[in-house]
Amino acid sequence: MSAWLNTLGIVVLALGIAVGAYAGTLAVADTAFAEIAAQYGRHPENWAVQAEYFPAAARHYGLIGGAIGAVFGGLVFGSLLLGLATLVGRDRTSDERT
Repeated sequence: MSAWLNTLGIVVLALGIAVGAYAGTLAVADTAFAEIAAQYGRHPENWAVQAEYFPAAARHYGLIGGAIGAVFGGLVFGSLLLGLATLVGRDRTSDERT
C-alpha cells in the first residue's frame, strides 16, 4: 500500500507541475490578449473593443488561474499522498516490531 501511495503521490505532483507549466506557457504566449488589452486601454468606452476584450481577458486570466491552481493542487495533494504513504509505512513497521 505504501508503494502505491508513493507512486500516486509522485504522479500527482508531477502532473500538477506539468499542467501548471503548460497553462503558464500558454498564458505567456497569449499575444492576442496583449494586443486587445492595448486597444482596450486606449478606448475603454468602445463597445466593439469591450466585446473583444472581455472574452480574451477571461481566457487569459483563466489560464493564469489554472496554472497557479494546478501547481498548488499538485504540490498539496502530491505531498499529502506522500505523507500518507510514510504514515502507512510506519504503521506497518511498528506492527512488525511487536
